[in-house]
Amino acid sequence: MFNRSALTGRLVNSLLKKEFEVFLTRGCFDIAAKRESLLLIKSLINIDGFNPQQAQSLRTVSYFLTACPFVVSMRNNRGSLADSMIYSRFDVPVVTPKLFENILEEDAYSSKSAKGRHTIEIDTAALRSKRYELKFTLEELANLIGISKKALYEIENKRTNPTERTAKKLEHSLKIKLRSIYKPQPAEPTYTKPTNKLQKTVSTELSRMGMENSPVHHAVFEIIGKEKFSFIAGCSANTKKIRREAVAVKKLSGIFSSSAFFVVNRSEEKSVGGVPVLLEQELPAIESVKELKKLIKESSE
Repeated sequence: MFNRSALTGRLVNSLLKKEFEVFLTRGCFDIAAKRESLLLIKSLINIDGFNPQQAQSLRTVSYFLTACPFVVSMRNNRGSLADSMIYSRFDVPVVTPKLFENILEEDAYSSKSAKGRHTIEIDTAALRSKRYELKFTLEELANLIGISKKALYEIENKRTNPTERTAKKLEHSLKIKLRSIYKPQPAEPTYTKPTNKLQKTVSTELSRMGMENSPVHHAVFEIIGKEKFSFIAGCSANTKKIRREAVAVKKLSGIFSSSAFFVVNRSEEKSVGGVPVLLEQELPAIESVKELKKLIKESSE
């Protein structure tokens, strides 16, 4: 039986074949993959298992890292997902394993599914230019491909996207390529609220220093931010928890090309697993991001 572990393995193999650096983790994303761009991928057999909280954290992390988020899934509660369609769940693109592989090969079209209707993005400027060149009226071209004049007008003016069947008919009739190759897009600005006092304190102090940041849930780190450099941070009352997360945080910071540090209430150690450790009570004395960066560097030496 094809399970989540097998699905994740298939995705990893596809990424490695395309020479991505890959790291497996857990939480709001299961795979971090880096080549020219950074991909954060959640692997699920059933997309209905993906909830709003996971999606928000995935979008938050993706925004701060200029990463492209994906959920790769096989089906929902109603049946199998289509290999030709890019779905959306809580503003995160959802694709099948086959379509994900096509995206890696740059052989996937920008398609969408909304309210039961599947549509595909096309180059409307090229459509209009070619129609004029061939001296087709709207009505003539509409009749040729079997849609109404109004429908073609709406397509040309970007008020609606055509179905894939209509897009193919337009391409065949005009002898031109109109369908747009899908390009993964980084997430829009997204922020998450803190769920505990320490997370709130660290986020507030970083904001005071001039660092744009956000709490994160469902990840091996609890804070993410950026200014002139990006960073991920773990928060804990003591070093017991961060010992379990140190290796993953260290490796992820390498994949992300980010700085990493932990903030704890108490600790006698300056670093854990190669990740600098700062005390919560030290944060108010740090006046700027530059000073923070210097302190992180000193703690890691």
